[in-house]
Amino acid sequence: MKINNRRYIGCKTKLLDFIYESVVELGYDSSNTFADIFAGTGVVGYKFAQEGYQVILNDTLYSNIVAYFAWFGNGNIRLEFLTAEIDKINAFATLPLKDNYFSNAYGDKYFSMEDARLIGYIRDYIEDNKNIYTEREYYYLIASLLYCTDKIANTVGHFESFLSRKPTTKGIKLSLLELDDIKPAEIYNMDANSLVKQIKPDIVYIDPPYNARQYVNFYHVLENLARWNKPNDFEGNSMKFKRNSLKSDYCRSKAPALFEDLISNLQCKLIVVSYNNTYKAGSISSVNTISNEQLIATLSKRGKTTVKSVDYKCFNAGKSELNGHKELLYICEVNK
Repeated sequence: MKINNRRYIGCKTKLLDFIYESVVELGYDSSNTFADIFAGTGVVGYKFAQEGYQVILNDTLYSNIVAYFAWFGNGNIRLEFLTAEIDKINAFATLPLKDNYFSNAYGDKYFSMEDARLIGYIRDYIEDNKNIYTEREYYYLIASLLYCTDKIANTVGHFESFLSRKPTTKGIKLSLLELDDIKPAEIYNMDANSLVKQIKPDIVYIDPPYNARQYVNFYHVLENLARWNKPNDFEGNSMKFKRNSLKSDYCRSKAPALFEDLISNLQCKLIVVSYNNTYKAGSISSVNTISNEQLIATLSKRGKTTVKSVDYKCFNAGKSELNGHKELLYICEVNK
């Protein structure tokens, strides 16, 4: 299982070469540190780590942090032990399982009752036995479970809601993760605007939310499974737990001011910002919260700013047309 083997809105897997080459052509080789402060799936940071860069990763969603510790962690992994442990966990599918927290919340909605019972049972097992794992092995097993859970969900690719059809039993089977020999990353679970005041990387990559769509709304089921605090204060039929602290102000009208604060506090040599051109989207929730003019004006205060673009098919829920969509890369060479 690879780090990019999940469904995630805005994932940059298809743009990795575009981003990497845009940095390298300016002379920033692997002797430089690379920080991805809205890291999402972590695929951009992983690309740079594979190329030898020291990487810093940050995200507000704990479900993403779990994946970072699994793929970028510094801890020990006993492969033979984990292989046996995963075989043991996968054998749970043969057991007669009772309802549990996860099946009570999400069964017959996002998953069949059988799959939901198994997911909850596995997550309880990992938590109850965490003392037998190294820290990285603990995150490794949760990450494998999260990725497998995402793969079989009764959704269009996110958890804003579930499909109207009754979910079928698909089965959960954990897999080993494909780990490369890379430098361990510095990993943070912080507000990006606060983080940049305490780190000094050479390159900062910024891929913030672009519009009103909150990422925690898209991935609340996986976030709940990762955190495993078992809240019962769900909202509506979609079973979202209370999550105001996890919502991003970059999805709101204050985004331009937040972005200006962020850029003004960066301590780096090169700023690379991913954004897109959905300014005229048919759905108001898809309209960008920061304009092209605001992005350029803010970045230009820090140094020479150029814009590169590439055609890119973005996520579309089917309610609005986004013809001619481009992914934009704003590159600022910071004044010394």
